[in-house]
Amino acid sequence: MPGCPRPRRRLLPALAAGLTALGVLTSCASTDGTGAPQPGPGVAAVVGDHVVTTDLLTQRIRTAAPDLAQSLAAQADPGSGRQGGSPLDPETLADESRELLSTAVLHEVIAEASRREGIVVPPAEVDAQVAAAGGPQAAAGSGYDPATLRELVADQIAVAEIGRREFDRLAVTVDIGTFPTRADAARAADRLATDAGTGALDGLGPDARVLDTTLRPGSVTPGARVRTASSLVFGLPDRTVSISGPPGPPGSPGQPAPDPSTQAWTVVRVRDRDLAAPPPGADAVPAALVDPTTMIQFGLRAVQPLAQQLGVSINPRYGVWDPTQERVAPTAAEAGTVAPLRVAIPVPPQVPASPPPAGSAPVPTPAPVPAP
Repeated sequence: MPGCPRPRRRLLPALAAGLTALGVLTSCASTDGTGAPQPGPGVAAVVGDHVVTTDLLTQRIRTAAPDLAQSLAAQADPGSGRQGGSPLDPETLADESRELLSTAVLHEVIAEASRREGIVVPPAEVDAQVAAAGGPQAAAGSGYDPATLRELVADQIAVAEIGRREFDRLAVTVDIGTFPTRADAARAADRLATDAGTGALDGLGPDARVLDTTLRPGSVTPGARVRTASSLVFGLPDRTVSISGPPGPPGSPGQPAPDPSTQAWTVVRVRDRDLAAPPPGADAVPAALVDPTTMIQFGLRAVQPLAQQLGVSINPRYGVWDPTQERVAPTAAEAGTVAPLRVAIPVPPQVPASPPPAGSAPVPTPAPVPAP
């Protein structure tokens, strides 16, 4: 591989969950005359009626890493004879661009979700978290300027609050199957979209399928197949069928990505996504006891249906949007898909509330984030 791979930016611990923010990377979108904004020259992505511009994305890349700035400058003026440092290979530069564009899209989705929920993050809370993370030194170590770091922290606080509001109210009823290839998964997904039965999953072993099962994000039931609040199943829209590959960018920056046709693919049919489920009982952890990092992860799943509703379009220069993993994928072959069901499926009965253990104290409800 030409050059040397650059070290990944040192981000705040919660960013390991997949959340970063790119500050003010958006502007109101222009339209093509039909009222619908489109990716194209100068536009890296469209989220609803807002755009992420290529100029601002490039500025963020340059702020994040000086070696990226040098590579961009060399590409813009290959005859300049600039010296110093090792140029980044095109694969690494493309990976970084997709990563930053993914977080720009999420930033827009979180902003719209916050607006709809009436969530306003108090500046004093941002101040406290920035100070706890190391203040200005934290910005220098993360690759972001102080103002952008504050916006990053505000996004984390907002998405955690969005997750907290939904955590105890959500129940999803799903069918799940894991297949060795995307082609197998696509055939099963098409059948599940048009057939109310589960015959498409009959050929799978018991460890590779879940049938007509209702799941809660805080479930602690022994032997449960889904044991994490950040699971894909909690972020898929109601009455849909999805195909998803392994989470996260395939491969390492600058390294060849694995052939997506040989990776395991998961099909999920969402029979029902209920946001009015009874409060959790003894077999579930309530939102009040969930740690902040897990709540950020769940919050990202909680805003996922909104991203589908708003619509996300990516400039082909960068790749395609994967609605299942909330990221920009290099190609359509590596991206998941979400499609509506084309068959009626009966709504499951309401999830019964489990009684709390005898003698247990009531769990206090956290104070909500102030609304305007």
